[in-house]
Amino acid sequence: MIANRTLELLGLLQTKKEWTGEGLAQRLGVSPRTVRRDIKRLRELGYPVTATKGPSGYYRLSRGARLPPLIVDDEQALAIALSLQTAPASVTGMGDATKRALNSIQELLPPHLAHRLATFSIEHIENAWELAPPQIDPALLAQLSTAAQQRDLVRFCYRSINHDSTEDSEVLAEPHRLVVWSGRWYLVAYDQQRCSWHAYRLDRIRSLAPTAWRFSERELPDEDITRFVQSRPDRGDTPDAWPCWGTVLMECPATLVAKWAPGAASFEAIDDRITRIRMGAWSWSALLGFLITFSCRFTVEGPPELVEAARRVVGRIDVDIPGPTDARRRQRQPPPERSRVKSGDAAAD
Repeated sequence: MIANRTLELLGLLQTKKEWTGEGLAQRLGVSPRTVRRDIKRLRELGYPVTATKGPSGYYRLSRGARLPPLIVDDEQALAIALSLQTAPASVTGMGDATKRALNSIQELLPPHLAHRLATFSIEHIENAWELAPPQIDPALLAQLSTAAQQRDLVRFCYRSINHDSTEDSEVLAEPHRLVVWSGRWYLVAYDQQRCSWHAYRLDRIRSLAPTAWRFSERELPDEDITRFVQSRPDRGDTPDAWPCWGTVLMECPATLVAKWAPGAASFEAIDDRITRIRMGAWSWSALLGFLITFSCRFTVEGPPELVEAARRVVGRIDVDIPGPTDARRRQRQPPPERSRVKSGDAAAD
């Protein structure tokens, strides 16, 4: 405890030229007398802390005082730079903290590694296909991470998003793993009330509260935790955030849909062969274009705008494919009747 506070005091002295004793006491949550003892301990460790007396007195870490060099090799320095600059941008208020952490680490490195680390400056470009990840409170991450490590049972309110509705439910959960997928945070947990495993989106968790109970270690539902999270029907964002969204019945197993559908899609296994998928895009044509990449038949359930867009797209896919020898002589042939969209439902090959 004393060692941690002494290191925190040293960090404060390095971030600001001058500190009053009262200011340091407030930041550390201790008395001015304790601050004076910690200052003495720093001096004994070789850190030159100067002080001025009187009502306007202050403490200052003398110029040239530095922490001992951080011992890392070139590969570790590069890993630090890349990790901090490519960390998920979905945690609230962490952008500035990441930059400060990178600067602090550079101060601890030997000069040649500090220079190399400074050369890796990464710019982030938004992906137009993926929606921006929802912001997560770092306090929520810390609470769930601690609960998972200590095997503390937690209770929270969870909002599930089904096809056209939302539902709030109370969950009594055993938190086991935190997972990040496409910038979205998930809690892999066992629901004691429903006796089943779930992947809960952290941005839909509300009113998290600890309990006085502990839980025993439990075998995870899948050896491949990535496969488990990606195969959940509630995959991510509601497609309502896109300007165009729709629902189709696809002749494709849910396992394949789970693997290749984007994070903003939700799906439901009707049987071993048919899957209902609901997703959004920036236009009706873009939505259909993505569905066609599955290379299987599908029936559009709605909305009417998607049905009409399917008719237009199928009409455009009336192309003449020349043969190897008579490309110029081959006459244009009408597309097979089965590729035409009939009134009622819309099916596309």
